[in-house]
Amino acid sequence: MRAFDTDLRQRVLDAALRADATEQQVADRFAVSRGFVQKVKRRWRSAGTAEPVAQRRGPAPVLSDDDRAALADRVRAVPDATDDEHRAWLAAERGVAVSRATVNRTLARLGLSLNKKSFAPTSATDPM
Repeated sequence: MRAFDTDLRQRVLDAALRADATEQQVADRFAVSRGFVQKVKRRWRSAGTAEPVAQRRGPAPVLSDDDRAALADRVRAVPDATDDEHRAWLAAERGVAVSRATVNRTLARLGLSLNKKSFAPTSATDPM
């Protein structure tokens, strides 16, 4: 959900800070909720601004762009290595300790896979 425009926030705050209307009347005038009016006032009291709070986007990636590129090169060079072998290589060569899931997610985002080639016969009658 997008934050309300800064201009609307400022107009709501200005109207709410004037003592001529209640929070509900301000909310009705600007077609917002009373809770939004309260939030804008609380934000102004705590931070001195009506600007929306910057959104958090989760933890920073463990692997840098260089690490991801090196892992992609490694998978292309050694396609039969397992994800645990790639994890060990990342720890030894790049100094980055990551989980198996991190390796798999990174490879999926890069469009690479660790699927091994099988050498099973193509049919039951074909002995290979």
